Amino acid sequence: MSWKELVKSAASLLAELSEQGNRLYNDNIALKLDSYYFIFDCVNIKIVSFSEDFTRILGYDTDTFSMEGLIDIIHPDDQRYFILHEKQALTFCLSIPIEKQTHFKIVHDFRVRKKSGQYIRILQQTVAYEINEVCVLKTLVQHIDITAIKMSNEPELHFIDLKGSGSIYNVREENLLAPPPSFQLTKREIEILQLLDQAYKSEQIAEKLFISIHTVRTHRKNLLNKTECDNTIDLLKKVKALKLI
Repeated sequence: MSWKELVKSAASLLAELSEQGNRLYNDNIALKLDSYYFIFDCVNIKIVSFSEDFTRILGYDTDTFSMEGLIDIIHPDDQRYFILHEKQALTFCLSIPIEKQTHFKIVHDFRVRKKSGQYIRILQQTVAYEINEVCVLKTLVQHIDITAIKMSNEPELHFIDLKGSGSIYNVREENLLAPPPSFQLTKREIEILQLLDQAYKSEQIAEKLFISIHTVRTHRKNLLNKTECDNTIDLLKKVKALKLI
């Protein structure tokens, strides 16, 4: 099939699907991934509530399923990763102020065994659901079946900042960072940092971004103050270590 024939065929398919209406269109083209939720009581170390889809997807009875049960159905090759990632996530969460706990989503994946014996790969997303002035009381946990879209058997861990630019992706023991930055960078500040990292001078940055030299100098001064750095070298080292550029 030539490129023109492919484009024509695709256009015909889209026209046909559109005529079916939005619902049928979505049924044909949308990627649907099974998912369920549960609420985990961090104080009493137990699952306190499940969404209705839990039993439909995994096959287990929610009345008898427990956190120990979850660990038992994790693939033997993934159990050590699961425990390691949970420990790293705990270390990370303890390193940030309690008021920022709800800003982050802990994401990692592993394989679990359904009641039928079949293994599926689960993407687990965890967010703080209930906190007090001292600690996280409950978390909301979502499991998404990503078997169809992830072929690699290597589990990954990510800390996703829902409020700013402090996300840490593909966490390893050697690159697990301390607390995320207490500051946030604007789009313009990031652009300036990227040019500074390429050894651009203030005059060149002004020309490149179509702004005045005075504006560039103001941004650079603000960046030093915001990051509590004394010079540009320290500034670039800090933002790189925090993976902000």
